[in-house]
Amino acid sequence: MQTIEVSNTIYNEIVSRRIGKESLSKTLERELKPVKKCARTAELERLRRQPGSDISVVEKRLASKRLEVNTI
Repeated sequence: MQTIEVSNTIYNEIVSRRIGKESLSKTLERELKPVKKCARTAELERLRRQPGSDISVVEKRLASKRLEVNTI
């Protein structure tokens, strides 16, 4: 295991993200692990890269009913 030095601010941030009595190394692994994107998010990102797409129409079509109700 390697040792790293971090500032007090960073240390406090890591400690604040712990779940229960989770070790600091497990907290770092969990926080830094890539998150799998849901199919809707991946589709939106793919469509945003395509030129000429009207993304607002696509976003409304893919949005869940719960999100549409909360839209301001």
